[in-house]
Amino acid sequence: MSTDDLSIHAVGASVDDGALSLAELARIAGGIQAALDRIAIAMGGRTVRPGPRSAELVGAVQLAITGLRSGSVTLDLARTGQATIDGDRILDDALDALGDGVRRISTNTPVMPDHFTMPLVNGLRDLAGGIAPGKLKRIDLVRSGKVLFSIDERFRRAVREFAQDVTTEPATVVGRLHMGDFSPASLRCRIDTYAGSILCDFDDELKNAVLGGMDDMVMASGMAQLQPDGSTIRTLHLTKLETLPSATPKTLEQLAREQGIGPVHSLDELSGEPIPPDEFEAFLAALGRSREG
Repeated sequence: MSTDDLSIHAVGASVDDGALSLAELARIAGGIQAALDRIAIAMGGRTVRPGPRSAELVGAVQLAITGLRSGSVTLDLARTGQATIDGDRILDDALDALGDGVRRISTNTPVMPDHFTMPLVNGLRDLAGGIAPGKLKRIDLVRSGKVLFSIDERFRRAVREFAQDVTTEPATVVGRLHMGDFSPASLRCRIDTYAGSILCDFDDELKNAVLGGMDDMVMASGMAQLQPDGSTIRTLHLTKLETLPSATPKTLEQLAREQGIGPVHSLDELSGEPIPPDEFEAFLAALGRSREG
């Protein structure tokens, strides 16, 4: 199938006037390109890593923007890589596989689509992060007038549930909340715990809670994506955030007054009650026995 007349359509209130922020434009285009890169490499039977074959496959699915149209903002695209590799039309096959996988996830199919990996699923989840009421309604990838797939609210909900079912488990962490990113498409933060830093993401309804808890100690609960060792958290999707009361900093002078502690004027003040001779002898005897043992 030909990839001629390929385009991305962004639809929603935030683009009704035919305008789209440069950051959002780059995020959408970059997210779709990254998904095609991962699909192409997975179709080649390899994980994402450098190498001649990987570079050749990724090169075959590279797209360039050739035009920008208003209305619903539309990016016209064109292939920049070679059309075929060893007789395979890599970009066409990658588009078909990506569209099929997005549709299967949208219908809550409980198994991983063909050629999909967790990095690809996580990337699509991030791409869907910009879908929100009153903002972006959906992102369509269109070929020759036909919608190959749509990233919309239905997919946004389904891909989060899919990622949680596959790789996550409930977790609660306590730490200090730092590094908030409150852009509509990102909504991320970092929680520093005694065991290390945990990257978190959250939905719009938790935005005020995260903003209010910035730089404070918090208790955060949600679905954790674990590292391969199964014991440490890689990312945490927040479902609940509670700011914890913190101790009020006090000076040494304040602490000393509260505990009735003052300066020492004589070593005699540090001496305790005298030890009875029989207790001291019993202590020495016990010490000798422990050395012999």
